[in-house]
Amino acid sequence: MVNRQINAWLAKHELEMFPDISSADYYGEVEIRRLSLSSEPKTPEEAGGPNEYSSDQASTGGWVLSALKSDADELDALQYGDSVNDAIELMQQRKRTKLPVFFSKSDRSTLIGTVTLSDLTFDKVSERTKLINVATTQVPVVGTNEKLFDWVPTILQHGFIYGKNPKDEIVQIYTTWDLATHLNSIAAMFLRANEIEELLRGVLADVPEHKLRAAINRGPLTDIFVDAEESIKLTAEEVRGDGSDDSERSYAHTLMFADYIKAAADETIWAEVFRGGRITDEDKPRCIRSLNDARLARNRVMHFNRSQIPEDMIPSFEALAAWLRQVVKSKS
Repeated sequence: MVNRQINAWLAKHELEMFPDISSADYYGEVEIRRLSLSSEPKTPEEAGGPNEYSSDQASTGGWVLSALKSDADELDALQYGDSVNDAIELMQQRKRTKLPVFFSKSDRSTLIGTVTLSDLTFDKVSERTKLINVATTQVPVVGTNEKLFDWVPTILQHGFIYGKNPKDEIVQIYTTWDLATHLNSIAAMFLRANEIEELLRGVLADVPEHKLRAAINRGPLTDIFVDAEESIKLTAEEVRGDGSDDSERSYAHTLMFADYIKAAADETIWAEVFRGGRITDEDKPRCIRSLNDARLARNRVMHFNRSQIPEDMIPSFEALAAWLRQVVKSKS
């Protein structure tokens, strides 16, 4: 009943939910976006099979490509029959350096290729040149819900990547500019958080250890008074911040990185959760050590250890991810 009401409201406002609410993860997220021009979804057979650039599985966590730019943002495009002058004029108006070419702009599943500003320079084209003859047809196309960092090398190599929805329609283009802007915002937040942490540590450096321990061990944040009269506490809503109900979250969501190591090392948990598939008891020491390496790498990154750059930490994270992928695969 509730699902039908939600779907009816979305349809009334020409919106759609991805994934559909009936199949969405209870603890996950859904994306609300406007309906595309083509209303009927295609079957995998109609879509023509997987694209050469698409990965086997959509992202189930972390940043996805649509984090770079909303799928609902306007996508400027050309269509078959447009002239070179049409392309140059649209690029100048919209300040674009590249544009997708569709057979028909009303059907975003008919991608032909891409035209770049450098393709249209005076030494490469004449007034009689057909736009279609300067379009690049080998272009990267992946799902907008793919993991962002899996496709960073492709974006850097090609200068862009197209994002398609489940109906095989091109809904967005993600460029190196979009990538740089997004990563810059992440870096800015990280650097500012690090600066604040360093300032706080400096302020608290002269406080005796026993006083710090006593303050930290007083209980959860909802037991902390915020006024001198000890009459006002932080509310549960303030502590949660995102408005979610902690009672609906599993205990695993409250664990620290060191807790993951203790949990994985526990023989019962190891046997029930991690052992299986290609993971055997012989792998356990290597798995536990990879967890610890990732913990150390994370601490160096979060605490901005100036002796090492973030790229040096990637192998430690990848070592952990390699065996966790095997664990997930064995459970599926």
